Amino acid sequence: MILDWLKKVFGLVSKEPTYEDKDANIITTSKSPYQRLDDRIKTAKEEKEKLKSSDTDWYRLSIPKSEERKPLKIFHPRKFEVTINLKALKEERLRREAHELKAYEDEVKSLLYEVERQIGQRNADDTKITLALILEKIVKTKDVEIRQRYQLLQSRFNNLVLELEREELARQAEVKRRKEEEIRKRIEAEEKARKENEKHEKEKREQREIKAKRLVEEARRKEQAEQQERQRLEQLSSELKDDWQSFKEVLDDNHVRYLYHFTDSRNIPSIKRHGGLFSWQYCHAHGITIPCQGGDYDSQELDKMYGLEDYVRLSFCDDHPMAYRLKLSGSNIVILKIKTDVVLLKDTQFSDINAADKRHTHGKSLKHLQMVDFNATRMHYLRSDNPYFKSHQAEVMVKTFIPLKYIVNL
Repeated sequence: MILDWLKKVFGLVSKEPTYEDKDANIITTSKSPYQRLDDRIKTAKEEKEKLKSSDTDWYRLSIPKSEERKPLKIFHPRKFEVTINLKALKEERLRREAHELKAYEDEVKSLLYEVERQIGQRNADDTKITLALILEKIVKTKDVEIRQRYQLLQSRFNNLVLELEREELARQAEVKRRKEEEIRKRIEAEEKARKENEKHEKEKREQREIKAKRLVEEARRKEQAEQQERQRLEQLSSELKDDWQSFKEVLDDNHVRYLYHFTDSRNIPSIKRHGGLFSWQYCHAHGITIPCQGGDYDSQELDKMYGLEDYVRLSFCDDHPMAYRLKLSGSNIVILKIKTDVVLLKDTQFSDINAADKRHTHGKSLKHLQMVDFNATRMHYLRSDNPYFKSHQAEVMVKTFIPLKYIVNL
């Protein structure tokens, strides 16, 4: 069969079976290869001419690119198995053993370096663990140098352990000494603190005794001063003028039954608590708080100018213009009725008009009381343009204190 095929290839066969031409549908006889090649060239040219005469512009056709990619086929040459024999197996075993031995030796060397580092850091616990690992692996090594290094490091480790034990004993002894020293110092400090505390307590007790004595003495002096002050106030509120009958006749002749003092209702509890009316200067000097003080800074300065800062001001009228002004400003004004007995007191003074007015005249004598226009004081609700407006505000000024016994409606 191979021989026949070669003959056909080289054209050595004289005759060949007929075949059917697909293009021309013509039955032909066998031809030589050269003739068949010429026929195929001729046929190709005819097909080319047909394509040129076609109405389609083949060079303008756009052929869509296929997205699918064919897998790349790589030719792998066949590898033939190596024939294994005893010699190859022995060599492979020797190489493996040599490799394992080298790995063990490298690992042991690395551990030995680690031991040197740990000994240098004086880390006995980690050194002991690392030496135990080396002991498990060093039996498989045959390197004499490695074994010598191991023995040397083991000796250094033992020396390190002994040194650390000595240091630990010294540290414990030092700790014990320090504790004993701390206990001794604490006992001394406690003893010192106890003595200091006793001394401090003694000083505080002495100071308390001194303070108690001082307070007792101050209380006694204060009580004496208060008693003296009460006696002085009692004397002020009871000692009469030498000619008091004449003053009483003037009051009776002018039908003066009461004097008047206006104040804010918020001051009433303080007046009751302290036992009467006091001058504003006395209140300031003795720490008596006035909840709602009637006079302002200017009026107090005028009182100082005329020497009237230690007097309680009273009026003959019960509709004093100043009270009316305070009532308009929102104050709840209370009019206190005062007995005329205060006129007869030794230091009581009189003013013909408001004592804050620079044209006023004041004094203790009967003449000053007689200068009061009693008809004007009996008038009510006078306007400021009334000629009797200032005379309507004539005043009685009682020295320092008016006791509750003189206040009728309180």
